[in-house]
Amino acid sequence: MSERADVGSPPSSGKAPKASDLRARLFVWSVWTVMVVAVLACIARYAHNVPLAEDWLLVPPLTGHEPDLASWLWAQNNEHRLPLPRLALLGLLRLTGGDFRSGMVFNVVLLAALSAGMILVARRLRGRTSVADAFFPVALLHLGNWANLVWGWQLQFVLSTTLVCCLLLLLVTQRTTLRPGPALAAGVCLVMLPLTGANGLVFVPLLAAGMVWEGLRLRRARGSTGVPGWAPLWLVGSSVVAVLISGLYFVGWERPSWNASAGTDVGAAAETSAKFFALGLGPGASRSWKLSILAVSAVLLTALVLVVRAVLQRRGVERHRAIGLCLFLGAAGLLAVVLGWGRPAGPGQALPERYVLLAVPALCAAYFASQLYSPATVRRLMQGGLLAVMIVMLPINTSDGFTWRDWYGSGMGAVERDLDAGIPRSQLAARHQSFLLHWNLDMLEANMEMLRRAGIGPFRHLQPDPTGLAQP
Repeated sequence: MSERADVGSPPSSGKAPKASDLRARLFVWSVWTVMVVAVLACIARYAHNVPLAEDWLLVPPLTGHEPDLASWLWAQNNEHRLPLPRLALLGLLRLTGGDFRSGMVFNVVLLAALSAGMILVARRLRGRTSVADAFFPVALLHLGNWANLVWGWQLQFVLSTTLVCCLLLLLVTQRTTLRPGPALAAGVCLVMLPLTGANGLVFVPLLAAGMVWEGLRLRRARGSTGVPGWAPLWLVGSSVVAVLISGLYFVGWERPSWNASAGTDVGAAAETSAKFFALGLGPGASRSWKLSILAVSAVLLTALVLVVRAVLQRRGVERHRAIGLCLFLGAAGLLAVVLGWGRPAGPGQALPERYVLLAVPALCAAYFASQLYSPATVRRLMQGGLLAVMIVMLPINTSDGFTWRDWYGSGMGAVERDLDAGIPRSQLAARHQSFLLHWNLDMLEANMEMLRRAGIGPFRHLQPDPTGLAQP
């Protein structure tokens, strides 16, 4: 059997295959459309133009009160340095006149584009669309992802997931020697990853090692491959830059004081890592951790076996692609280990729902591994099974997402009612600190005043304190 036969061939000519492909495309793109429209409708209906938690960090630079923008971009937030998401969110806010819903819409646009790209890549590999390809929009855009989709600050997770998955797509589409365009895109994505926080940085070491190895291989063989001389140097150079940025990330880095006990319990860390992978199915995975962990473990272990077997049995470019997939799965596993070590959860404790998005790339890699390297029966079982589980989980995940919606809507509604009632600034901040910015009352009050002076959003109606307390 040729290498190409394993990855699926275009359907033979004839009306039946064409009709089947048309029905599959109609189904998959209808699902994509429904998922995107549903999330945008929720933003239109339930989102509020009021900062939440870390959103308040954007207020000083937005209103011109940040004296050192470079330091602000590089500043640590928990374990993360987030210059790229901070810069993108600040740009969106300035473009929209300070509308904090702009980040929410941008999150949806990125994930919608990513899921569309995955549908198209799966079609390219297979030669046709499969109904199972609806897995991608369901996994990335279900309403269990509410905390990532309807909270602008979560561009941190959305951007790192998008970059990681773009590297995955560039990897799996390389049936021949890496072309200049994909090489350029891969280098850019890798350099940007450590600028999106620790969740992006963790992927850098293994993916950079793979790109350096590929660059050196192309350098040695460039006379026979036709690859431009700059492409191997770009792969190696961008990998070195990404690693250097990752090193700079830890200069002056401090562990958050509230997380001093992280990594002290190996059992709790292992449990958290397993739960993290299970969260790829959505927050509803917590209804039965054992069953969810078993299902996801079966998928990921099968994918790992398929990829390792391909590394051992294949030759040429196909072997290089299998090595790349193996490194990608290893990087996803490293993220789970690091997260388990840094966020150990005891028995019965739930992981934050926003981590759902970070677990999806591993399942997407398993989906593509099954397309590339598994027999037809295993391929149909894995891909169809992933879609079936996500559909079964959809109402549960939606219910969990609506729980977050209700908490968010209740808190925001109370804030806006008090604003309309003319509650003075200090009283408003004290009354809603636990919801809006629980760790710093002074910052909350000062930033509310900044928004009032700038005339941004509902805070343009904020009433100053009658006693004339100190201004920010």
